[in-house]
Amino acid sequence: MFRPKSTFEQWRIFQAVVDCGGYAQAAEALNKSQSSLNHAVAKLQQSLGVALLEVRGRKAVLTPAGEAFLKRARQLSQQVEELENLADNLERQWEPQINLYVSALQPRTRLYRALARFHPRSRGCRINLHERIHCHFNALQPGDLMISEHLPGDRTGLPLDEVSLLPLCAPSHPLAGAQAPLSLERLTSHNQIGLHPPIHRSVDWHDAEDTGWKVTHYQEVIALLQQGLGYGWLPRHLASTALADGSLVPLTLEGGSERHLYTYLLTQSPDALGPASELLLRCLRDEYQGRS
Repeated sequence: MFRPKSTFEQWRIFQAVVDCGGYAQAAEALNKSQSSLNHAVAKLQQSLGVALLEVRGRKAVLTPAGEAFLKRARQLSQQVEELENLADNLERQWEPQINLYVSALQPRTRLYRALARFHPRSRGCRINLHERIHCHFNALQPGDLMISEHLPGDRTGLPLDEVSLLPLCAPSHPLAGAQAPLSLERLTSHNQIGLHPPIHRSVDWHDAEDTGWKVTHYQEVIALLQQGLGYGWLPRHLASTALADGSLVPLTLEGGSERHLYTYLLTQSPDALGPASELLLRCLRDEYQGRS
C-alpha cells in the first residue's frame, strides 16, 4: 500500500510561503510561528529529495522544480476543497449530479446561458446532459429534468422555445425546381430523410414508419440532403448555415411550408426536487423568462 512521504499541511504551507512572498509573511497569514513553517517546508523538501525553495535575502524564491510542484500542489488543494465541499453538500442533501435530457431539436443558446448562470453556484454538482431524439417522460428518475416537445396530457411544463421546422432539399434535387406548391402525393414519390424515431408525427408526411431513410443525428440529415439524396424537415436554427450558403433550399408546400413545435421543461416530481435541481430550475426559468 502506498504511504505518502508528505502531508497536505506541508503542501499548504509551501503554497502560502510562495503566495505571501516569504516565511515571515506566510507565518502571519496562517497565524503560525515562522520556525514551524521553516521546519514544515524543510521536512517536505527532505522527504522528496528535491529543493523547492531557496531564500534570497528575505524572499523565498521557487526553484525550477518548485515551479512544477507548485502547480500540482494547487491542483491537490482544489481537489481536497472539492472533496470537503462534496461531503458538506451531501450532508445538506445537495445533489452530486443532475441528469438533464434534451431533445435534439431544442435550440441551445439560452440553455447554455442558463447553465452558465448555474455553474458558479453549483457547489460542484455535475450536469449530465443527454441529447435524445425522443425523450421518454416515464423513464425519468426523481430529480431528473427533461426538455422535450412532447408534453404529456396530464402534465404541465415550463414553456421554453418555439421551434420552426422547414421542408428542405438540395438545389439540385428535382423537388427544388417545382413551380407550384407541392402536394402530399408529390412528396411521397421522393425519398424522405429524417430522424429515427421521428421527432413528431405531425411533421412526418409519410405514414409508414419504414418509408425513407432514417438517421440518428440532424447533422447527418443535413449532410445527406446536401448530397441530393432526398428531402427532409429541419429546425430552422440548425439549417440556418445551409440556407445561407445555398446548399439547402426550402420547399413550398400546399397548406403551408412551416411546422411549429413548442418545447417544455419537465420533471417527474416538481415538489421532490433537491436544492441543486431547484437552483438549476430557477436559472432556466430566469433565462427563458428574461429575468436579469
